[in-house]
Amino acid sequence: MELRASADPQYQPTYRVAEEWRDRCLLGGQSLFGEGEVWSSEVSGEFKRRFIDGADEGAGTFLEKLDGQLDGAPQAVYQLAAETLFVHLLALRNVSLSRKLAIINGVGHRAPEPFEVPERLVDVLAHGIIGGGVGFNTNRFWLVSFLIEFTERWVALEPDAQSSLAADPWQFKELLYSIAAERADGQRNALLFLLFSETFEDIGSLDHKRQIVGAHTTLAGDNPDIDRQLLAVRTGLNGTFGENFNWYADNVRATWDTTHQPALRSMDGRSAAELLADELADDRVRANFAALVAEAIIAAHEVNPRSWSVSQRGHGITLNVGKNRTLAAIGGKQSMLFTCAEKDISGRLDGVGLGGAETFSYASPTDCALVTTRNLADFNQALTELRADHLDAVRRAASGNTPYWRYFSEEAVLAIEDAAGVELPRPDRSNGDSGAWVVRMKRDGKRVVREAVARGDCRIFWSIGVEPGASIDEVRAAMAEADPDATPNELRIRAGNVHRFVSRIEVGDLVVSPDGPDLYVGAISSDPVYEQDAGEWVREVDWLNASDPIQRSDVGPALYSRLKSNLTITEISDLAGDVLAFVDNGAETEELPTPGGPSVTLPSIDSDTAAKLLLDRDWLQDVVEMLAEQNQLIFFGPPGTGKTFLAESLARHLVTDPANYKIVQFHPSYAYEDFVEGFRPQVDAKTGNMVYELRPGPFKQLAEEARNNPSEPYVLIIDEINRGNLAKIFGELYYLLEYRDDPIVLQYGSGTEDEFSLPDNLFVIGTMNTADRSIAMVDAAIRRRFWFVEFSPTVAPIDGLLRRWLAARVLSDRPARILEELNSRLGDNEYEYAIGPSYLMNKNIDDDKVLNRIWDHAIMPLLTEHFYGQPDATDRFKLSKLLRAIDSGTVPAEEEQIESGAASTDPADG
Repeated sequence: MELRASADPQYQPTYRVAEEWRDRCLLGGQSLFGEGEVWSSEVSGEFKRRFIDGADEGAGTFLEKLDGQLDGAPQAVYQLAAETLFVHLLALRNVSLSRKLAIINGVGHRAPEPFEVPERLVDVLAHGIIGGGVGFNTNRFWLVSFLIEFTERWVALEPDAQSSLAADPWQFKELLYSIAAERADGQRNALLFLLFSETFEDIGSLDHKRQIVGAHTTLAGDNPDIDRQLLAVRTGLNGTFGENFNWYADNVRATWDTTHQPALRSMDGRSAAELLADELADDRVRANFAALVAEAIIAAHEVNPRSWSVSQRGHGITLNVGKNRTLAAIGGKQSMLFTCAEKDISGRLDGVGLGGAETFSYASPTDCALVTTRNLADFNQALTELRADHLDAVRRAASGNTPYWRYFSEEAVLAIEDAAGVELPRPDRSNGDSGAWVVRMKRDGKRVVREAVARGDCRIFWSIGVEPGASIDEVRAAMAEADPDATPNELRIRAGNVHRFVSRIEVGDLVVSPDGPDLYVGAISSDPVYEQDAGEWVREVDWLNASDPIQRSDVGPALYSRLKSNLTITEISDLAGDVLAFVDNGAETEELPTPGGPSVTLPSIDSDTAAKLLLDRDWLQDVVEMLAEQNQLIFFGPPGTGKTFLAESLARHLVTDPANYKIVQFHPSYAYEDFVEGFRPQVDAKTGNMVYELRPGPFKQLAEEARNNPSEPYVLIIDEINRGNLAKIFGELYYLLEYRDDPIVLQYGSGTEDEFSLPDNLFVIGTMNTADRSIAMVDAAIRRRFWFVEFSPTVAPIDGLLRRWLAARVLSDRPARILEELNSRLGDNEYEYAIGPSYLMNKNIDDDKVLNRIWDHAIMPLLTEHFYGQPDATDRFKLSKLLRAIDSGTVPAEEEQIESGAASTDPADG
């Protein structure tokens, strides 16, 4: 019988170390690794300041970022960081010992006085208790942050309170759940079962706890605490499964996990050497395989160091060269790429005694085929007879970079080196990112993901045969021929899916296939093939977690939101890094997840740009940082304050290509169909009939361009945003502007195939004239989704803009003094009616005729409109009176009476 960890002797060292940590560190404040007080308020506060408050949102591995955060820290902070990571990794069995030591010792080696995990603690790290799942692999920043917050809370307690909590599991749990922390459930659960193994189940996933209780509601009772419910369920099932049963034993798991498939149980604990021994049990075959892999690596590396990668999966080892799997022992099957014209394949295999083997022809390189067998003797024959042809195929494939570079396994290469007795090079892993896609596999409404995973493929179920690489128009035409009764919209949706599968997905791209709460991740390993008899399109897939599906609830919020879409095929290439982190295989690609914000970095404002715009650099940089954080800004202020000018100037500065920003202007007749998408008339070239076609507006066009280029910023400027009927124009964009990652069906969509979301690298800047009475139409919904930046002629940095502009052109400052006098006379009306500097930013403004013309025909009409119904209110703004005032420095007597008739002694009151 499989036992729970607390009753299994092999896990007792782990629990003993957890108790040592409790007694020595939590209760004693001392270091777990050595001497000295480490678990203290002063040390934990400094660690928190560096790790949480100074979170590094840039690129780089977890250790690279942590190295920067700890740089210059005292020895005790390095010790606390390393010991916190030790506690974090202690419970995990799906992280190898070498990887754990690399993480912890990577901190210790950088300390002022370098150190490593003590020898007495090394072996216990190798055990682990739970698989941890993707939550521990991809959420390390949040999990470690939670441990830091817990430490901060703990060291602030009095010793008596600490002792009481350490002795009471339920009080301790209450403390853990009083700490607000994002994505921390797995770490909370790990602390609970490490310190109170008899009370809390050795389960990391909160979802699994809920599933167990939900499947045994009659046993769980009505206590609201899920861990007390689990205790009740265990008690109720002891008679059936025996005391100390394991929730993950196949017969027990079947009672609560209806999606579990025992055949796919994890084998990921095997080392690369063990995989070789298990997959190639014959010593001679194993030696031949390792020798040929080594030769192929050397041959590929000589052609192109970026062309190859060795992957270690839970069920085998694969050599990938270019886009192709070239040599593999994986899942009981052995494969080998060799050169041969397609028409000669059968004869060639017959000639070497492999006539019954399965073959597959690659589109690139040409005249190459993959032979696959399950017979070790046949595979050994292929290794010998097809050796030269294999190396020829490897050299051809090596002309292109491999998309599998991220799956490189150092452990697998070491195993090959050991088996072959040679020293091998290492690939250049500086390649670009892979694409990534969500592929939903349903036939007749039923999910068929597990069958596809077992076969090693993914497929879509449209009976339409076109050539791989076919254009969207060719696919749509074939669809229309196959189903003449389909509506244009149905054809568009179906054709889009087929086109993405057969023409846009590439070998090496990542694929995520949801199966209820489980997610399977793989890498596309073949070109598309149309199976005529089944009427299905198929691509081979190297499923990277076939035996250990990811829990949907463990993924980050961005991917979780994208998975809510029911699209058959959805591109998520912008999240490829997140997807890859789920199946890292120990490679150094682990990223520190960012606490929020867009996926692209906006360029800072340099002093030259600020000088050119005549604006304060710090103010401009603050605007850029607000845009980066919120994604949407509105520049508001009186006319002539340069709102639109600055919006365009910033857009040009922020984007890498002028085509990456657009400007639109709202007005009363502007509608959703103009902005987002709408039907447009078009003459059919064949029939001459008028037809209506759904066309994207500037907003949707720019959003799609941004999605296709996630590393580049895109900017949409909406001029006079308040002059349009915003509720009518934006429609469901109200939702998308606030919840960018969540896809929704647009107004003219017909179903889930038309879901749309906003990419994080699309930024929106609106401009708003506060003198326009239509500002009343800007409701609370817009105010909540945009941050507002004021442009006031009397507040920095706009207040001195005209003077700086005039000085730069060696012009008189008289226009600036006139404008300042005008705005000061507006008194209480200044906020709404102030005049901006751009009216007087004319190169000929020193000419009195030009000044009078601007004043009489631009500024005075605007002021007359502002004071409509007050006939004499604008007399005090006449240019002649303002000139006399600035020349004399006083206000003429006839102007001392303001409109209300009240006397004023302040010249600024006008």
